[in-house]
Amino acid sequence: MDIPAAMTLRKTHPKEAFTNQPFMENILDITKKVMGIHPQQGVKPVPGLVHIGSRFHGYHLPEHFLTSESICYCVGAGEDISFDTELKAIFDAQVFIFDPTPEGINHFQKVKDYTQNDQSLTIHNKPPHNKAPFTYRLTADQVNAITYVPIGVWDQKTTLRFFAPQKENYVSHSVFLFKDSNEFIEAPVDRLSNLMAMLGHTAVDVVKLEIEGAEYTVIDTIVQDKLDIKAILVEFDEVHNATDKAYHFRIKKSCSQLKKAGYVLVHSTESLKRTFIRKDVFDTLNVKKKAFPIT
Repeated sequence: MDIPAAMTLRKTHPKEAFTNQPFMENILDITKKVMGIHPQQGVKPVPGLVHIGSRFHGYHLPEHFLTSESICYCVGAGEDISFDTELKAIFDAQVFIFDPTPEGINHFQKVKDYTQNDQSLTIHNKPPHNKAPFTYRLTADQVNAITYVPIGVWDQKTTLRFFAPQKENYVSHSVFLFKDSNEFIEAPVDRLSNLMAMLGHTAVDVVKLEIEGAEYTVIDTIVQDKLDIKAILVEFDEVHNATDKAYHFRIKKSCSQLKKAGYVLVHSTESLKRTFIRKDVFDTLNVKKKAFPIT
């Protein structure tokens, strides 16, 4: 049978397959799934997930998860506290921000100054993510109700070196990354359980960890101390600043720890910004879904 010219079949040369972008992306996806490190592997969504905060520093939470009685710990501020401030603006939650670095302290003060002077403050992410600006929308009373704690979170009470970033357009100091940098600051840190006791909290509704590689250590302490935390939101920074090729397995280990401790992964971005919700809370949210189905 003659095949029309428009339908002529052609064999793909083996070398051509490795230059075909969709083909290589599929191979990479399959490889990640086999290794257990695919971004969407193990995700079990809950109803009503909404994005809170700026495009690149926000997180997902169930829409009706928080109230004005909720206690939220936002660990790591840097120059974007959009998620932290939206917890106050949307839910009027009790928000505590922890960051001992100058960039965090200065940015929080800048937000306060603008708000108290009734000025609008818009932040722009650094390139290549600078096409999604975010404008803070707090009142002066709301920003004054946020508690800023200039202490870092670690596995013990001590003073640590926070190394200056070595990347252009990167502002955050780190105890884990950039250790070959000659520039550093020294700042106080403490264990999360100690900070909770200091603030008089026996339970916390949300803990956000955006701490430039220190998340591995802090997750260890949360599990070891069996802290009463309903939701843990974490950015695994080595996706952007890998210290070696084994970073995927460090991330996998931390996620496995949380799952073994009774947390369910309900959301993950491709860059591994993740939301974990404790199993009892997860079950309650799903029961509500069955009782009041979304139409």
